Amino acid sequence: MRLSVLFTALAVFLVSASAFAADTLKDAFTNGTLKGEIRNFYFARDFDENTPDRADMAVGTLFYYKTAPIYGISAGFAFASSSDIYSDDDKAVYGLLQRDSNGNHESFTRLQEYYIQGEWFNTRVKYGAQEINTPFMNTHDIRMMPKSYEGLSIVNNSIKNLELSAYYITGYMGWTDDEAMDIVKSVNAGADDDKALIVGGVKYTLPVEAAKITVQGWHYDMEDVFGSNYVQLSASKKLGDYNLYFNPSALFQKSKGDDLGGEFDTDQFGFNTGFAAYGFDVTGFYAKTGDDDLFVPWGDGKVIIQQVLAAGRAEEDAYALKVGYDFSKIGLNGLSAYAFHTIYDTPESGSNASMDMSETDLSAQYNFSGAFDGLSLRLRYAMINVDGGEDYNDFRVYLRYNFALNGKK
Repeated sequence: MRLSVLFTALAVFLVSASAFAADTLKDAFTNGTLKGEIRNFYFARDFDENTPDRADMAVGTLFYYKTAPIYGISAGFAFASSSDIYSDDDKAVYGLLQRDSNGNHESFTRLQEYYIQGEWFNTRVKYGAQEINTPFMNTHDIRMMPKSYEGLSIVNNSIKNLELSAYYITGYMGWTDDEAMDIVKSVNAGADDDKALIVGGVKYTLPVEAAKITVQGWHYDMEDVFGSNYVQLSASKKLGDYNLYFNPSALFQKSKGDDLGGEFDTDQFGFNTGFAAYGFDVTGFYAKTGDDDLFVPWGDGKVIIQQVLAAGRAEEDAYALKVGYDFSKIGLNGLSAYAFHTIYDTPESGSNASMDMSETDLSAQYNFSGAFDGLSLRLRYAMINVDGGEDYNDFRVYLRYNFALNGKK
């Protein structure tokens, strides 16, 4: 039972705190922080032909509590819920809610995080269930609940501009899981061996004034599943009223051992580049994927990621243009919008033949201020065209309210 991790973490925290200063334990809880988010989402996808339409309407909560540290030791807990509010059971479940035994929409709750954490000498050590953000293992927060991971994480910032990260992950909760599973089961449900996902990362910002340049490299490894290496450079420079940027990346992946996640040997190269000026943000993208589909079960850092589709099919070339605008430049503070179009081109013959596709996204977001500070509304609409297949549209409404009891978010 994964809850045992919570109680183990809490017991270790209590024993540790008592050993150092028992009379301050009450202060640790009293001076803790609580932040949260209330979400009301509506997701719907309508297909042009025979595929069943899907739609979810749900209200959710995310509450994060963290104790104040004692000698650098603290503990954290997070509760998450997703409650059905009159979703149409004539339509399939989209993914904000669980599916009951009859295939209908079902509410659920879970402990999103439960961990103990220590911070000493610019190093943070955390054990338990936690939200993590690396390029190819992250929260992937596009549904009601972010993805969560069980295990040990260590992040060090002792050297200026340099961040070193290491993770030993054994458990995983996807968007609609109500408790953690062994992480290997997230790639192969029949796997009966305990296997950990081991991740190491280096991120360094160059100490130069001519431009802002950051490089990062990551390695992911799981026995009998795969090994993966990822490098990315992020460069930007201010020239007058223009901020120019260029972000190339490369990914190499290969299955190994018993190939529990399938057999593959692939890569992806690509970049995005553009400029921001006078409220506009214009970005061009290109991505080329190798001989097999990318392996990305825990969130991803693909070159192109849209509302529905993302670059990553075998032998795919993808081209995209995104144009955004910040309406505060014309006095409409809090309002922003973008249009994002991508063409996904794949082979028409051979072992990797698949349908060409394109997606056009429209998005608008308004962040309220004043008495409604913390409240935001976002509308997204995607049109997906499948060459020789079934077209479909995807519509999403996000209403969020963020708050913190101590006023910090």
